[in-house]
Amino acid sequence: PSMMNILLCPMQCRLNNVSVNDVPKFLVKNPTANDHLVIIPSDDDVMSFLHIPLKLQGVTSYFPVRAATLAEYENDHVLKFHFTAEAPDWDPGSSSFASQEDSMLLVSIVSLMPLMTSTLVLT
Repeated sequence: PSMMNILLCPMQCRLNNVSVNDVPKFLVKNPTANDHLVIIPSDDDVMSFLHIPLKLQGVTSYFPVRAATLAEYENDHVLKFHFTAEAPDWDPGSSSFASQEDSMLLVSIVSLMPLMTSTLVLT
C-alpha cells in the first residue's frame, strides 16, 4: 500500500520540540527566513537543525516527502530527524490540551483585569 499524502498534526510536532511556522510569508507583516517553514532539531546533534521550507497548494501548506529506503534508515551516518515522539501515546481527544489552554487564558484575562473598566463583551 502507498499513501499519496502524509498528514502531520502541528500540535503533535510542537509537543516534540519541532517548530511549525505555518503562516504563509505573504500573510506575515515582516517576513523572515524562519517564516513558513518547519524547524526540526536533530536527535543526534544538539546544534543541528533541519529547516524545511513550506509550499502552498491552494490554502494548504506542505512539503514534498518520500519514504526512506531501508539502507537510508539503517545507515548510522545519516542524521535522523523526528517530527513526533514515540511516547507518551498520542491522544488528540485528551482533555489535558484544553486544560492547559484554559489555564493560559485565565492568566491572560487576569493580567488584563486592571485595564478593564466595564464588562467585556465578545461579539
